[in-house]
Amino acid sequence: MKRFFFTLSLLLLLGWQAEAQQEPLFAQYNNNSYLINPAVAGSRGIHSIQVFHRWQWVAFPGAPQTFGINYQGLIGQSHGVGGLIFSDITGPSRRFGMKGSYAFHLPVGDDMRLSMGLAGRIVRQRVNTSEITFVDDNDNAINNGSEAVTTGDAEFGIYFYARNFFVGASAPNLVQSKLDFAGSNATGRDPIGYNYRHYFVTAGYKFFFDDQEMSLEPSIMVRYTQGPRPQIDGGIKATFLGDQLGFGVFYRSPGFLSFQARFVFDKQMPLLLSFDVATNNFQNYSVGATEVNFGYDFGGQPFYGPAGQAGPDIPSLPSSSEDRKGTL
Repeated sequence: MKRFFFTLSLLLLLGWQAEAQQEPLFAQYNNNSYLINPAVAGSRGIHSIQVFHRWQWVAFPGAPQTFGINYQGLIGQSHGVGGLIFSDITGPSRRFGMKGSYAFHLPVGDDMRLSMGLAGRIVRQRVNTSEITFVDDNDNAINNGSEAVTTGDAEFGIYFYARNFFVGASAPNLVQSKLDFAGSNATGRDPIGYNYRHYFVTAGYKFFFDDQEMSLEPSIMVRYTQGPRPQIDGGIKATFLGDQLGFGVFYRSPGFLSFQARFVFDKQMPLLLSFDVATNNFQNYSVGATEVNFGYDFGGQPFYGPAGQAGPDIPSLPSSSEDRKGTL
């Protein structure tokens, strides 16, 4: 039994320390920020849907893979809604989850907004014991334990943004629900782990050139989970043709470079690509990580918030509720 619990603990620990993998890792956080912050929902002023797939450490046995679909949009002038369905696979560990979120957007001045978002989610995590070699196949932990657990949790975010900058913070796993595979054996013992709370802080600023046809946007993200040291993502991306084409390079601690590209087809179908390589000896065992994100923007008048979207005009956001009638 101890060997079984040790194996599960090791899997959770490896997932936790490998880029905070209790939460899926995304290189394109600055192009689809809703994945890490529920307050982003509705910040663009239009409705959009995106599908994504990320494969870390390609060619490495049991390499993490994350894929799913998310939606976000603005209802009325102040109400952002969103949803996410994802699957996360790391070795014998499988996670399937979904969340729904609501965000309220408050005008601050004529061209800025402050958004606060809350999300509820449910995640089912399973360990495929057929992929694990046990010393004793008759161990009671195997026969009486559970291969899957279902947990629920909450997520909070705040997002301050305008056309040329953004600052955001979010915290998934607020409740820190128990993660215990012991099943009926759990009576009188501590759980094997928790859905540990994560913290994300993001910021970026966009500089426009050539009559707003070109822009440069440096951005940064700090990610923290209790225990490991904070991890930092930072870099710069350039956009051309009014944000229809973009390229970027980012560094992620402790030693990864991410090369990214963005193409927009028919002005409403963005395709995001990224390829990550390690700058240390780990690259000898993997060919890097890939990420693909494809979306569709539905018709509407965009606010053109910062997360990768730019446009020629930004609508005025009067402060009084009566003055806001008819805008956006």
